[in-house]
Amino acid sequence: MSILNETGNFFRLYRYLCGKSEVPDIYHFWATVSLIAAVVEDRVYYQKFKHEKLYPNLFVMLVGPSGLGKGTAIGHLMRLVEKSVHINKYRGRLTAAHLIDYLGKPTIDAWGQQMLASPKLWLIMDELQNDIIGSNKKMVEDFVYLMTELYTASNYKIQAGTRGSGQVNIEAPILNWFCGTNEDDLREILSKKMMNTGFTARTCFVFGEYDFGKRIPRIQYPDDYEEIFQHLQCRLWMMQRTTGRFLMTTAAEAESDKWYEKRPSPVEELLYSAWKRQHDSLLKFAMILCLADGGPLVIKYRHIVQAQKMVDKMYHFSEKLISIASETFNTRPVNEIARYIRRKGRVEHTRGSRYFRTTRGIDSVTFRRATMQLFNEGLIAHETTQTGATVYVWVQGGKV
Repeated sequence: MSILNETGNFFRLYRYLCGKSEVPDIYHFWATVSLIAAVVEDRVYYQKFKHEKLYPNLFVMLVGPSGLGKGTAIGHLMRLVEKSVHINKYRGRLTAAHLIDYLGKPTIDAWGQQMLASPKLWLIMDELQNDIIGSNKKMVEDFVYLMTELYTASNYKIQAGTRGSGQVNIEAPILNWFCGTNEDDLREILSKKMMNTGFTARTCFVFGEYDFGKRIPRIQYPDDYEEIFQHLQCRLWMMQRTTGRFLMTTAAEAESDKWYEKRPSPVEELLYSAWKRQHDSLLKFAMILCLADGGPLVIKYRHIVQAQKMVDKMYHFSEKLISIASETFNTRPVNEIARYIRRKGRVEHTRGSRYFRTTRGIDSVTFRRATMQLFNEGLIAHETTQTGATVYVWVQGGKV
C-alpha cells in the first residue's frame, strides 16, 4: 500500500521521500518548515492585531558538527524546489550592502530590460560563516543586524543606504532564511549583546548531534520515490497559489490563550526576548502546520498543540545558546572538552589530550585542569584501565 493512502501530510511525505540516512530527522523536519514558509511568502497571513498581518516567514538555522548532514538536508530540499516551483531565492555569498541592493534596486535581465526589485526572498546559505562575506566580525554583525530588521519589516518600507548605491527603499520585505553552521562559527557571531538585539529570538536554531549507532553507508530511498516526488511537486504548486487570511477554530483559540497565560516565565534574562516572541512563533508554526495538511486556511486545535511542541523545542535550544554566547576565554576550553567527552561517552586521557593539542590549540595542562573541573562538578567520572591509563566517562544526565 502506498504511503499516499495513509497520509496527505506534507511533513510525513517529505520525510518518507528523504529515505533512510544518517542525517538527523530534525534537520529534514525544519528544512520542510523553511520550505513551506518560503513558498507562501506573504500570500497568507493571520490577523493577530487589527491593523497588522502576521506572516509565516521564518529564519531556520541548522547547527551541528561537520559531516552531520546539514548540507545533505539542504541539498535534498533544493532538488525538490528546483523542479517544482519558482521562488525568488538567493543561494550563496553576499554582504549586507549587496543584500540591500538585491532587495531594493531594479535589475537588468538578459535582454537588457529593467526588472523591478523583489523584496520577497528565500536566502539559503549552506555554511553561514563561508557565505557571509566579510573579513572581520563587524561586517558579520552588520549582516545579522540587517536580517533582524528585515524579519519584522513586512508591513512597512525600509529606507536604507550604501556607500556605492546611495538611498535604497525596500518595500514590505518578506525574508525567509535557511542556513547551516556549526557551534564554533556560531560562537564567533553570538554574544550577549547580539542575543539582546532580538536576532536569536527571531531565529529557529536547530541543534543536531552525531548518532554513532546509526550507520547507513548510502541513502536508502523508497521504491516509490518518483511517485512521491511528483506528488510533492503538485502540492508545492498548489501551495504557492494559496492566498488569504487564516481563521482559527474556537477550540484552537482557547488552547492558544490557555498556553499563553500559563506558560512559565523565563529565569534567564537573555531568554526574555525569545520568551516574548513565543506567541508569534506559535502562530507562525500553526499556519505552516495547517498548510502542510493541505486543507482550508483554518488553524485547528491539533495545529496549536503541535505548534506548542515546536515552540518548546526552540526554547530548549535557546537555552543552549546562552552557554555558547556566554563563553569566555577561560570557560571555552572546559565547555569544548565537556562536549567532546559527552559526544564520545568515554575518552582516554592521552588520546583526548593529543586531540585538543593538535586540533584546538589547548595544551595538556589546560586539558588536565578542565577534566579536573568537570570531575569536581560531577559531569565526568574517572576509570583506570589494566595498563594504568586514565579514562574519562561522561556521567548520564549531565548537562553542558
